[in-house]
Amino acid sequence: MTEGSQSRILVVDDVRESALITRALLARGNFDRIDIASGGLEALKMCGITPDGEADSTAEHPYQLVVLDIMMPDIDGLEVCARMRLAKGTRDLPILMLTATNDTETLNQAFMAGADDFLTKPIDEMRLLARIRNLLRMRREQERRALREEDLRVQNAALRQGQLTLSLIDPTTNLLKDRVLELVISDCRARGRPAALSLVRIIDYGAYVAAHGQDKGEALLAQVADMLQAIPAPLAVYLTAYGPGSFMLIHPGAPSASALEDWNARAAEAVELGAINHGNSIQAEHVTLWTRTVWAEPSGLAAAADTIIDRTKQELLERQ
Repeated sequence: MTEGSQSRILVVDDVRESALITRALLARGNFDRIDIASGGLEALKMCGITPDGEADSTAEHPYQLVVLDIMMPDIDGLEVCARMRLAKGTRDLPILMLTATNDTETLNQAFMAGADDFLTKPIDEMRLLARIRNLLRMRREQERRALREEDLRVQNAALRQGQLTLSLIDPTTNLLKDRVLELVISDCRARGRPAALSLVRIIDYGAYVAAHGQDKGEALLAQVADMLQAIPAPLAVYLTAYGPGSFMLIHPGAPSASALEDWNARAAEAVELGAINHGNSIQAEHVTLWTRTVWAEPSGLAAAADTIIDRTKQELLERQ
């Protein structure tokens, strides 16, 4: 589907011939969903705005952009623009004003009324299409950013205030679930921040569960989780439960993986010193950890997480 076929545009001009010319120029740029309003009041009605300036609760405007002439007999384009900016439904609707003059005062009034851009008549086709495509592009980016910022605002508020629901807390370890890792990765990508990732796995955890049972396996996870939480780490680090026998850490904004590498070494040492009897491992008498760390740019974080998991699985299989 082309950009034009996705965008519905309202052309507002009291001169029918002028409106048809504008529509024809837009059609040549593949914008084929064009409606025409013959005056300001009709334009407001088509956008779901009542004469008193309130939004009509029964109407929903379908437009992605308005091409609005300034000079009209009922109410001029400046007032139409100002009313659209006051109405909730059209507050952020891109508006391209058309004017027959380059008068500085008129142009200032257009921008003060809320116009996003303007063109002088007679309309140049290339300039018209370029301005409209630019406004539509900017609007789509604003919508994406607004959705992303709202999502991140909710996520970050929950993380900062500790108001995480039980769905984000692993009941066995009392650590954050892997869903939080996804949220932090999303936040890093949105804000352009790199991060370090670390995978910590209990070696032969499946064999431990096979020998001692699921309850003992969960008790081991809880014990190791307590040990991990006792190890000092940078304040920005998130420690999460990441599947059977595994934990994942993420350090957003880290300039390298060195801090998590140091943490990994202390974690492995702490568990080794704990001397937890394994009883079913060909690797060691006691429970031990396998750790791997990676650092990635924002766009590569999700792939880095998958890679470190796949490589760890392969390396542990090769040890058996």
